[in-house]
Amino acid sequence: MTTTAFRRIAFGAAPAVLLAGALAGCNDSAPSVQAPASSANVATSSDTGVPTAPSTGDGTDQSTDDPVPTDTGVPTVSAAPPSSVSADPAKVCNDNDTFLTPGAVAPSTKKAKWGKPLEFSQKYGGTVTITPEAPKVKKPSGDNDIFGPDDGQVSLLIKVTVKYKSGDETSIAGIYFALRDTKNNVCDFASLSDAVPKQQQFDDGDVSKTTPTYSGTLIYHVPANQDYKKYTLLYRAGTSDDKSSDAPVAWTN
Repeated sequence: MTTTAFRRIAFGAAPAVLLAGALAGCNDSAPSVQAPASSANVATSSDTGVPTAPSTGDGTDQSTDDPVPTDTGVPTVSAAPPSSVSADPAKVCNDNDTFLTPGAVAPSTKKAKWGKPLEFSQKYGGTVTITPEAPKVKKPSGDNDIFGPDDGQVSLLIKVTVKYKSGDETSIAGIYFALRDTKNNVCDFASLSDAVPKQQQFDDGDVSKTTPTYSGTLIYHVPANQDYKKYTLLYRAGTSDDKSSDAPVAWTN
């Protein structure tokens, strides 16, 4: 079970329980109301003087796709049903449940190849260099990792090293990294995975004059058999700078 699946199960159960309770309460207390029978098959006017859609003999409306006036006089248009088709996680990255805005490449983004350091300056912090190693694949190891990748996916490991350069203490958090595939889809950040021991994962690192280096491994769930060096790793500013999704730094080949 992946992090995404775990969240969908956990948050999907609560609305169903609340809905069942609400329906039960309505049945116990609310009186039933019988709609008046239609006396004509032609359009009539409401109390506001706005025409209503005519009715057919079988009780169905002869409404069209045009906006239909409501009692307030404001036309409404029926919305298209939400799509139930999602991208195949065995072919493209498909993280739709991220609770933070993922970083995106902007004209101001500084870019480098894997293994090359880039400077990052944090507002109200200092300046550091961030260096991610080239991605490495770890295939699923059976059912031991309940938060492992889905079928057709693998764990992608990216070791990142942050080094202090100047200024005040700077905090770098793993959740502010984002990995995008070649089609710009966001990949699933697998922070609960056991692909790497917890103490070796990139969590929250603070670097300063007294603690000049922090390193750890990011874990993502990605489709198998891809050219991962063409994926893009981005880091966007966190804490007080998180109003924008523009990533100051990014790495790809």
